[in-house]
Amino acid sequence: MKLRQKITLLISLALLVPTVFISTVAIYKIRSKANTDIASYHDEELGKLKLYLKHITDIAYGMIEVQHKHLQDSIDRYNAHADSTQAKMTMSPALMERTLKELSAIRFDKGEGYFWVTDNKVPFPTMLMHAEKKDQKGKVLDDPKHNVEKGKGRNIYQVRAELSNANGDAFVEYVMKKPGTEEVDNKISYSRLYKPLGWIVSTGFYTDAIDKAVADKQADLNSQIGQMIFFIIALAVIILAVGLTVSIYFSKALTNAILQIKDKLEQLAEGRKVDEVTVDRKDEIGSMTQSLNAVVSGLASYTNFAKEIGVGNLTQEFTPLSKEDILGNELLEMRDNLKKAADEKSIRDWANEGMASLGDVLRRNNSDTKELAHEIIKELVKYLGVNQAALFILEEGNGPEDQWLELTAAYAYDRKKFLKKRVGIGEGLVGQCVLERGTLHLREVPQEYVTITSGLGEAVPRTLLIVPLLYNESVYGVLEMASFKVFRDHEIAFIEKIAQSIASTVATVQINERTKRLLEQSQQMSEEMKAQEEELRQNQEELQATSEQMRRRQVELEKENERLKRGLPATDTKSNEAIEASEFETV
Repeated sequence: MKLRQKITLLISLALLVPTVFISTVAIYKIRSKANTDIASYHDEELGKLKLYLKHITDIAYGMIEVQHKHLQDSIDRYNAHADSTQAKMTMSPALMERTLKELSAIRFDKGEGYFWVTDNKVPFPTMLMHAEKKDQKGKVLDDPKHNVEKGKGRNIYQVRAELSNANGDAFVEYVMKKPGTEEVDNKISYSRLYKPLGWIVSTGFYTDAIDKAVADKQADLNSQIGQMIFFIIALAVIILAVGLTVSIYFSKALTNAILQIKDKLEQLAEGRKVDEVTVDRKDEIGSMTQSLNAVVSGLASYTNFAKEIGVGNLTQEFTPLSKEDILGNELLEMRDNLKKAADEKSIRDWANEGMASLGDVLRRNNSDTKELAHEIIKELVKYLGVNQAALFILEEGNGPEDQWLELTAAYAYDRKKFLKKRVGIGEGLVGQCVLERGTLHLREVPQEYVTITSGLGEAVPRTLLIVPLLYNESVYGVLEMASFKVFRDHEIAFIEKIAQSIASTVATVQINERTKRLLEQSQQMSEEMKAQEEELRQNQEELQATSEQMRRRQVELEKENERLKRGLPATDTKSNEAIEASEFETV
């Protein structure tokens, strides 16, 4: 849609919308007021009808009450004069049959109104008298055809009995066909309970006259609203015609100036070079032209800045057009983000390269702790560019609390104050680092704590970094580094991370060394046990030989004793004993 068309449409809507809105509100108010009046009329007419029903029913109620009291008085007088031989009289339903017949004969409302009487039994009462339906007399009113209560569909006689027993009387609305027709209309009944007999006397009227009067009023209302809507449409057409004429006249001059600016903006959108626009207007169109010229001049600076960023010049200076210059500020933020990303990438690459280099050192040296320590210190000093470094390994004695830090490896290290190679737990900064289990970073090193020595002399370092070697919540040593430069955050994070890897490797190496020592001790003990087993075997063989020799000697002595008992000459026992003695000595 063209701008001129939009302006015309906008002016037309500005004229039509208020008219339609005001008319709609007026119609709504009129309709609401009329509906309220109709509802009030309906309620008022229904109230009159209810009052009329009540008056009619009260007449029937009075007839029953008067007749019942008259009969009761007659019975009481008879019983008072009767002698002892005569039976006492009591009230029976048959005595009131005359009253029911009189009620059934009464007609009102042009002969269409009548009465009916039921008892008050629940859930379903019994019909005592119905002026139009005499065949219903004596029947229990539980037939489903009586389920005609308006809105709920309950048994109409049951509802009357329940309400009358509870309140003494009841208005009940229901629907039913008019006699002799198939037309179903609304009807309302009024019932009143005569408690002495338990009778409920009722009558009812159709409300179709009220409904018809309400419908007629509603039709009149709709007709009036239709006429008002026709008037509004005619008025809207006239307003629209006037609005279109006025809008076309004023929009022509406005749109011509805007179209000129549009053409320039389209050229900007296509990325073409645009010259500044010359307009002599002093209104908002003139302000728009000045803003467009500012955009054209600022676009050149944006282009040059983006070009420098594109070739990697992240230090290019740029000044936004204003504090609210979104594009200029976004370009500055883009440059800063690119610079930050480049720095972060450089730090990640540096850290990854260092981790890979030191990881290779840790993999190559996993059998000797001292060799591992020297290689680590050498690589760290070289990679970080520090001046001095030392690695302390935690050693343990025989006792559970006999622990100390042993200087295992150092690089360009020359202490003046702490020249010892063994540091106790909690002693100095190195020992304190073990207790605190955290990194110590000193930016002001004590004058005599450590010095860095070179061919040109000695000097105190600017910063000192002491990092514990932690692995699985256990301390395996301390890494101490001194430098003239200040350690940056990413360098400290790198050293702390590599300290964990060093601690893990040291733990593995110590386990391997301990395992190797235990294996050597096991092998030595195995050889000693083999030698002892061999010696035991030889001793066992000698004991067996001696036992065999002693057994033979015992046999010979027994034989000799036997010969002596028989009186035979003794054998040459001396020679045998000499032989046995020499054999025993040999063993």
